[in-house]
Amino acid sequence: MSFREFMELALYHPALGYYTRVRSGPGPVGAQGDFVTAPTATPIFATTLARLLDRLAERAGRGLTLVELGAGEGFFLGGVVPAVRNGTLQRVVAVEVAPWARERVAARCPGAEVAERLDQVPRPAGPVVLFACELYDALPVHRVTVVRRGDQLVLQEFFVEAGPGGQLAWVLGEPETPAVAAYLHETGIVLEEEQVAELRPALRGIHAGHLAWCGGSAVALIVDYGHPARRLYDPRARRHGSLVGYRGHRPVHDVLAQPGETDITAHVNFDDLEGAAGDVGWERGEVLPLGLFLALHGAVELLPSGRSGALSPSEWATLSAAKRLLVPSGMGSDLKVLVQGRGSLWQHYLALATPPPWEA
Repeated sequence: MSFREFMELALYHPALGYYTRVRSGPGPVGAQGDFVTAPTATPIFATTLARLLDRLAERAGRGLTLVELGAGEGFFLGGVVPAVRNGTLQRVVAVEVAPWARERVAARCPGAEVAERLDQVPRPAGPVVLFACELYDALPVHRVTVVRRGDQLVLQEFFVEAGPGGQLAWVLGEPETPAVAAYLHETGIVLEEEQVAELRPALRGIHAGHLAWCGGSAVALIVDYGHPARRLYDPRARRHGSLVGYRGHRPVHDVLAQPGETDITAHVNFDDLEGAAGDVGWERGEVLPLGLFLALHGAVELLPSGRSGALSPSEWATLSAAKRLLVPSGMGSDLKVLVQGRGSLWQHYLALATPPPWEA
């Protein structure tokens, strides 16, 4: 099977998939799981977003619909909903593919509308904030390379094959679908000989569908690992692609081993998300490092200051955790925030995100 199909089964098979299989103990995210996300790294993330939601609702003069795609167990919503002011949120929607996780997010966020897919949820009547954190980097990818045959370079796709002892191995073959070559042609991505890359031809349409659901007044906050195509497919920086697995907070380079027990991820081409916005009449927006985005919206003000004396052990722990997201290294720069919008709520966001001339 193609690696795209393998990745889809390994992550989302109803009974055996990494994200979807039934879990009685800790889930994949958090200190007891396999990796940490921005919302689980520090409560300051949710508090900063809550303050932004308060300011947007105040400017809009009405409550917002907050939608989280890939809500998991509800760690983000469970932190942000109690932190907003009364009246800021009119509706809270959690979209999550895993049944076990939907049960947990419903318990953690009473009153939230919980669904498997966004198109199952009634469309909103007012302004919407769409939030997704490390969702798109977990969508299945086509893994491709270019090989030389005689005097020609030929596009090949990676497939997964089971050997005599059940050991999984990589094999090359013709692309699974013409959409793979079409994607490279349409985006202008040129791969060098033996360069490896991961592609998501379907991502643009998926993201466009999510944005279109939001209506005419909305802001999307997409937090993920990725780059524009010119950097993501730079043969000098990422000649072997960005595919990696995670287990027990450690990278796993053999992503074929222990399927269903390992998180698998590959960086996002942000050009796909920006193109999706243009397709449905949204502003393409801007991409900021996570640390800069949080600082812009007041996260530094939430840090323990020590003004009344030495920091307590709990304050030091809070400061240490927050540094992971704020300092210009690690998650603070590796994770990006793509902000997109449409209509009046987008104009309100732009006003909040632009400092006055005397503060610039």
